[in-house]
Amino acid sequence: MGGEAASFRRLVPAGGDCGAREALAGWRDERLSGERERPRGPRLALNMVASVDGRVTIGGRSGPLSGPPDRELFHALRAEVDAVMAGAGTVRIERYGPLIRDAQVRERRRAAGLREQPLAVIASRSLDLPPDLPLLADRDSHVVILGPGNATLDGALATISYIRSPSLAGGLAELQSRYGVGLVVCEGGPTLAAALARENVIDELFIARSPQLVGGAPGPTVLADTGEPAPHRLELRQLLGAGDTLFARYVVG
Repeated sequence: MGGEAASFRRLVPAGGDCGAREALAGWRDERLSGERERPRGPRLALNMVASVDGRVTIGGRSGPLSGPPDRELFHALRAEVDAVMAGAGTVRIERYGPLIRDAQVRERRRAAGLREQPLAVIASRSLDLPPDLPLLADRDSHVVILGPGNATLDGALATISYIRSPSLAGGLAELQSRYGVGLVVCEGGPTLAAALARENVIDELFIARSPQLVGGAPGPTVLADTGEPAPHRLELRQLLGAGDTLFARYVVG
């Protein structure tokens, strides 16, 4: 990440300014277990950006909603976790590449006993992924395909593994047992986020509120409209400000 590092104001709990790494200090080791009943598996944080009126895309992509502070926290979260999860549509539209590109961050992860690159977990039923996707072309990346199908990817240079699970909860439990994954950040999209919410496997939510009103025809929100709602109570643990953007972290009650 080039340019000057963003400065975040600590609003909840109140405090001084901090950088993205300081904002997440101690987050990985924070204990959330026992606070609610949940399926067996790794701790999972959902990380999304949304406009003030709740939209998560402009023109089909999340990028226009993001700014430098949001991207800095996005990469700081990736640097802390064992695995990064996303739906196949998000991976395809956003053209995912290697998850950690900064050599110093990879070295910090190695020194902390983590893999230099988090596992890249793609949730997919159809396995509709282009062979030229930068993530699949990276020899140092390990990609785990999570889904019920039997299709395979051909021609990828990345290491490809498969978890053939009919449920996300079961797939996440297998991800933990096979690869020792304890902490996952999911980057969407809304359909995957809604499925995770239905299976009650979201432990916390990071939401960046972009200072934009999108309007227009109804579009996707953080959780896709997939039928009867099942509300989840959230507890605000952290609120940061950077410019006109707010960053909230909630724990699912």
